[in-house]
Amino acid sequence: MHVVKAKGILSSKNGMNLYRGCTHGCIYCDSRSKCYHMDHAFEDIEVKENAVELLEYALMHKRKKCMIGTGSMTDPYIPLELEIGNVRKSLCLIEKYGFGFTVITKSDRILRDLDLLQKMNEKTKCVVQMTLTTYDEDLCKKIEPHVCTTEKRYEVLRQLRDAGIPTVVWLTPILPFLNDTQDNISGILDMCIEAKVYGVICFGMGLTLREGNREYFMRGRSSCFLI
Repeated sequence: MHVVKAKGILSSKNGMNLYRGCTHGCIYCDSRSKCYHMDHAFEDIEVKENAVELLEYALMHKRKKCMIGTGSMTDPYIPLELEIGNVRKSLCLIEKYGFGFTVITKSDRILRDLDLLQKMNEKTKCVVQMTLTTYDEDLCKKIEPHVCTTEKRYEVLRQLRDAGIPTVVWLTPILPFLNDTQDNISGILDMCIEAKVYGVICFGMGLTLREGNREYFMRGRSSCFLI
């Protein structure tokens, strides 16, 4: 972990990354691509020490309410979040100022913030987007080694459903010879039906295989076949 002072926190499309880098270890992660100019080891998490202050300033000066999003580049619910708490602090501000919220994650740590997600959904709108890649638990542990498995994510979707929070599943990426079977896709879709998700996103089902992403994926893919 290392700390930096950021100049801004919200993008032009109202997305934010409270951290840069990730420790989930997913073999397909495009965020490792060199085109994103991450000048530090991917597992060395960059923490924006002034992120919460920047967010409050931005929310106070927004002319119109909107959905604030996070998780497109870095899963916000990495283990470090339990220590730093920037996501929780940010959710408090988003709820306080009456904005909506959407997040992309594959971690069951999101349940820690269920109370805030419910409050936001009651006032405006909250949508949780969960990534599911494989119905096979053993394969999941190989391609996404340091995050909860699909079964736990499915339970998260069920709990969010029971709490009245809309959910969406990202069915991506589909990896040739790993998770591209009919049984795998059907198994995931059955979970989506049971959890009553509002939609399944298949955008970008493949891999970019850009420099940085490509080398890491090929090493991880080889390990999957060797184990």
